[in-house]
Amino acid sequence: MKSDGQIRTSYLDWTSLVLVIVGALNWGLVGIGEFLNANWNLVTLVFGSIPALESAVYVIVGLAGLYELYFAYQLYGARSAPRAPEREAAE
Repeated sequence: MKSDGQIRTSYLDWTSLVLVIVGALNWGLVGIGEFLNANWNLVTLVFGSIPALESAVYVIVGLAGLYELYFAYQLYGARSAPRAPEREAAE
């Protein structure tokens, strides 16, 4: 992400955001499943037969969360950066 007073996002920014959202929804389903005595962990349901792949998914989602912390810091810095003067509309 580069900032000149405007925020520009990259493919990596959007991909990590999607992974963090999917991870959050998965944890929400795990929590609801605990109340209903059900296993609603989507990662386990999809990749449970391949433990190494299941672990890799958790690591990738965790890295995406760390990247989102960095991205949030960059957004905060972009907010604080001086903006280029806006053009006045011709009358």
